[in-house]
Amino acid sequence: MKVRVKLLSPSGDMPNGFDPFGEAEMDLAAGATVADIMSQIDLPKEESYTSLVDGQPVVPDHRAGHALRDGDEITLLPAIQGG
Repeated sequence: MKVRVKLLSPSGDMPNGFDPFGEAEMDLAAGATVADIMSQIDLPKEESYTSLVDGQPVVPDHRAGHALRDGDEITLLPAIQGG
């Protein structure tokens, strides 16, 4: 199946396979989850991310159980820090 992944405001260089705008199309096996996608992308481990599937939030505790479907759009946004 194919899904579209968008990285919003990534820190550092864009991970391999992503265009300059932070978007990539990924081929996944049936039954792949949000957690599977996040483990495949070279994201900084020290950052936490908000994940959305088709605009709906997927909380961290549900990522491993949230199966994706062909055509889904996954958006990953690092936590915003400030002070």
